Amino acid sequence: GFSFNQSRYDTTMRHLLGFSFILAITACHHSGALHPAVLSDGSDTNISALKAHLTDEMGSVNINFGASDPTESFRFSVLPPPLGEHETRSPASPTQFELFVHNGACFARREDTETLIPLDGVSCREAN
Repeated sequence: GFSFNQSRYDTTMRHLLGFSFILAITACHHSGALHPAVLSDGSDTNISALKAHLTDEMGSVNINFGASDPTESFRFSVLPPPLGEHETRSPASPTQFELFVHNGACFARREDTETLIPLDGVSCREAN
């Protein structure tokens, strides 16, 4: 009989999505449409909009950035949640993201899943 393996399905879909993203980047890159980006400004409004999108993506209420500043670097990290009251250490590591701009719209790419996240309401500019 046939048995459905959710884990294998999830892995296959992630690989297909990752491959699709690579094809999209390659196609966009050749047309000059996709570029590494940084936030246009570090205003509370812009940072809050970015954090709101990352909150949705990560399923976490509290988003804290690592050492990289998304107004200066197109690659930045989101720190794992703080340790719980009874935890002394965690295997969690920061989640890496990259910012891109395409036709004036801002996107983030989560490196571990290669998920492309449209950042509506976030102001980006092409990185130097």
